Amino acid sequence: MTIDKFIEKKETFFNELASLLDIERSNLSDNTLLNDLEWDSMAVISTIALIDEIFDIVISGDDLINCASIHDIFSLLDP
Repeated sequence: MTIDKFIEKKETFFNELASLLDIERSNLSDNTLLNDLEWDSMAVISTIALIDEIFDIVISGDDLINCASIHDIFSLLDP
């Protein structure tokens, strides 16, 4: 995947995650701590589906639960 395509997909992820969590997109960045959000089991499951849909990558719930920030989520996407 090219860097431009990744940036496009990353922005789509931020927009969809904001919608999923019912917050403003401006409240999300790489440094956002997941515990500062309404990060519950439904958010985890929905985020797994969102990552699969946008990036075509399947991550485990255990991996996602161990993430502290959105940056950590993106680290899981690095091949």
